[in-house]
Amino acid sequence: MPELPATPGSDPDLVVVCRDFVELVTEHLEGTLPDPLSRAVAAHLELCEPCVEYLEQTRATVRLLGTLPAPALPPVVQDRLLDVFTRVHGPAGGSGGAPPP
Repeated sequence: MPELPATPGSDPDLVVVCRDFVELVTEHLEGTLPDPLSRAVAAHLELCEPCVEYLEQTRATVRLLGTLPAPALPPVVQDRLLDVFTRVHGPAGGSGGAPPP
């Protein structure tokens, strides 16, 4: 995970190395990184072309995956799952709970 610089007297901001960025790329794209970590990632990306390339590849992958249709369960499987769910939780609007043994 990101670490503080080891050099005494250096900038106290977090330092992100490539292996950290690979683990943080999803959160970076979603905008969910804490501010200090987000700034450290941005600083890393300004200096590291391979990570910028990785980021663009990840963006392209997400974009292309978004164009795929969502898989659908075959009707037989969907009916079976609904049967099991109803037996375990009771009919819609019921009190639920597992059936007695």
